[in-house]
Amino acid sequence: MKSFLFKGTRFAAFSVLSLLFLTCHLFGGETITVDGTTYTNAEMVEISPDGPAYKTEAGDMVILPWTELSEAQLSTIKVKYPDAISNAMYDAYYIKGFVFHVSDDGHIIRISVEDGEERMEYKNGAIAPSSGLVLIKDIPTSVPQGEGAEIEIFAHKRKTYTFNIGIAVQEIPYLTVARPMWGMEQEWINTDGKKMYARLVAVKDGKGLFEKAGNRFVYELDKLDADAQTRAKEIAEKLKGFPMQ
Repeated sequence: MKSFLFKGTRFAAFSVLSLLFLTCHLFGGETITVDGTTYTNAEMVEISPDGPAYKTEAGDMVILPWTELSEAQLSTIKVKYPDAISNAMYDAYYIKGFVFHVSDDGHIIRISVEDGEERMEYKNGAIAPSSGLVLIKDIPTSVPQGEGAEIEIFAHKRKTYTFNIGIAVQEIPYLTVARPMWGMEQEWINTDGKKMYARLVAVKDGKGLFEKAGNRFVYELDKLDADAQTRAKEIAEKLKGFPMQ
């Protein structure tokens, strides 16, 4: 009997400890330091273009820069917020609204927020404007596109667009679903004149990490011709400060 009671007590204690551990693991926050200030029990709630957004115990929102992320934090983002790094890197916008006007240049979307809806300034690494108009050049045909159709989509900013609404002219963001050219596969020529088509995803110590059809390989940048080296340097500047996808 004593042995049975001992085992039962030990099992109960183990269950309580397990429950406490699980509760802390699921709901407990992290200790982070941003701009020299340390926050305890901070909770990652979204991803901004500059890094993960944390809600502090005081209810404030702080951004932890990409360059200061730990491997564990980065792994959490990749699982919980897919495409966040890509969205941040390639100047993505999260657009939710309805088609206001269809023109030869694309679809004018009026961003709208429903009554009672809480929307942050960013979503999954993208900027999330809460009002205004944008033009999207290439909405996929699988998405409803007639005037009044509801739209929820991620698109990348290219430039601004002059929209003449008859009584006024307005400059609005010009977006495309496709990534910018520097973030896509492109032609690279080496000093021997040989060509390859690939996407440059990282640069370190004079070497580039390229991706072709999902396969990645390393290539020394000084083996590229002058034009390719210039483009590689420009892309390296754009990639600076972001973790590798």
